[in-house]
Amino acid sequence: MALILSVFALFSAPGCASQKKNTGSPVYYQSVTEQSARSTATFVSDTVLMARVKSKFMADDMVDDTNIHVKVRHGVVYLDGWVSDTYQRRMARDLVRSIDGVTRVVSRLQMTNPGTVFINPDTR
Repeated sequence: MALILSVFALFSAPGCASQKKNTGSPVYYQSVTEQSARSTATFVSDTVLMARVKSKFMADDMVDDTNIHVKVRHGVVYLDGWVSDTYQRRMARDLVRSIDGVTRVVSRLQMTNPGTVFINPDTR
């Protein structure tokens, strides 16, 4: 009987193995910003930041942004979609980084042409 009580006490005590534990360091643990809740002020600032990003893309002739989807959460800009090559992906990321208020850029852009081939017109 004492064995059963001690096993029950072991599993009902705080910190037992059945409770969910935080696997990150308590000092450096950060929640996932893409899914965390936002206040009204944060929502408004994220909306303004998204407008800045989209207007920057529209003003730039070097980046084709027709297949780039922009999402902003807590100042972090998420870029999803497709670009033509490595240059387009790098230019899109650098344009967003140059905007005031952007804390971080997460580029999840896929490339339709991963290897760009430059053809010399003289060799044809």
